[in-house]
Amino acid sequence: MAKSYDVTSAGVNPAEDRAHRMRMYFIAMSLRVACVVSLFWVRDWWVLLSAAGAIILPWFAVLVGNAVAHGGEQVPDQPEPLRLEAAEPEPLDASDAAHEVIVIDVDPERRGGGGHAREPGAAQ
Repeated sequence: MAKSYDVTSAGVNPAEDRAHRMRMYFIAMSLRVACVVSLFWVRDWWVLLSAAGAIILPWFAVLVGNAVAHGGEQVPDQPEPLRLEAAEPEPLDASDAAHEVIVIDVDPERRGGGGHAREPGAAQ
């Protein structure tokens, strides 16, 4: 079977992530409401537990609600970078350089020089 490659480090779908965070926030705030309501019926040290839940749960709910999943746990595969190596220069002889000729060829019509008459009926 062929090996599969990951080409992106994109994490969780943003809509799914937002839905999960909203569910977690709703659960934490529902527990807070239960803690506040239970303050009317509980006695003794249970009051401290309910009060602590009513005070701490909003902070926890906001932290969970704002914790966006980045999905950076897995790094995408990448190929090894290519190394560019300089080619070895060819040794030049002084006699070769002296005999080297450079020719630039341009169509006669494009030279635009003076004195070249065009033939009658020639296309421009």
